[in-house]
Amino acid sequence: MKRKRYNSQSAYLFILPYFLLLLLFFLLPAGLILPISFTNWSIVGSPKWVGLGNYIHIFKNNYFWKALGNTLYYTVMVTVCLTFLGMFLATLLNQKLKGRTIGRMFVFMPYVISSAAAGIVFRWIYDQNFGIIASYLHKLGLPSIPFLTDPRLAMISIILMNLWWSVGFNTIIYLAALQGIPEELYQAAEVDGASSTQIFYFITLPLLKPITLYVTVLCFANSFQMFDEAYIMTQGGPLGSTTTLVLQMWNTAFSNFHFGEAAAISMIIMAIIMIVTLLQFRLGRQKEEG
Repeated sequence: MKRKRYNSQSAYLFILPYFLLLLLFFLLPAGLILPISFTNWSIVGSPKWVGLGNYIHIFKNNYFWKALGNTLYYTVMVTVCLTFLGMFLATLLNQKLKGRTIGRMFVFMPYVISSAAAGIVFRWIYDQNFGIIASYLHKLGLPSIPFLTDPRLAMISIILMNLWWSVGFNTIIYLAALQGIPEELYQAAEVDGASSTQIFYFITLPLLKPITLYVTVLCFANSFQMFDEAYIMTQGGPLGSTTTLVLQMWNTAFSNFHFGEAAAISMIIMAIIMIVTLLQFRLGRQKEEG
């Protein structure tokens, strides 16, 4: 009994730093921002209480709904693609193939650099006049592609950049999960005459469900807060096609100096992330119990 209590106390000590960081960088700022969202605070003058005025103005603003649509489109595309790509690459790199160590290194290497640095590199790659892609197209006698200046291509270009940059992280998570599956399960299935496809669908996939839920939640939360890529590569253009909610919040605060309204946008973002995350965990539990 004493040993169990000691182990429990040790576990709490290990997670204590995480909760302190959560309190310092999430709960405390959220508690400070919430009252600001009910004021008309700007860079000039003292803040005045406006109640739900900021929220009403935001929901009546067409730019907010466009930014929300852009954010949802980006988030869904990135979350779905990263989940499947991470699982696919992890399954491939888990095979006993020559050069898999080098393959793992190349897959994970982009994630070592910051998203801001990746955005700068891809802005140059996508450049319609001086980029690498434009250079090769010119050599072939083909016209350059307006990756970042065409509203139809700009968001897709940012999504592709993000997939290249962050797929390695998901791959490592899935790879660790795959290596934790007992080899005896695969051997028993092979003895029973199961094919590789059947083994994957009936053994690997069910055992990866908890990891898939974790990856999906993480991808959603990170993607929904996308800022660096859009700010560096397009500044939210062209024609607002890459303006996300976080970028809208930034512009509201530091271009228009409406800090109260920007605080309200940040609270809306936080509420959406929390609601979707809780729903994802609830659905995951229902599937496990069912």
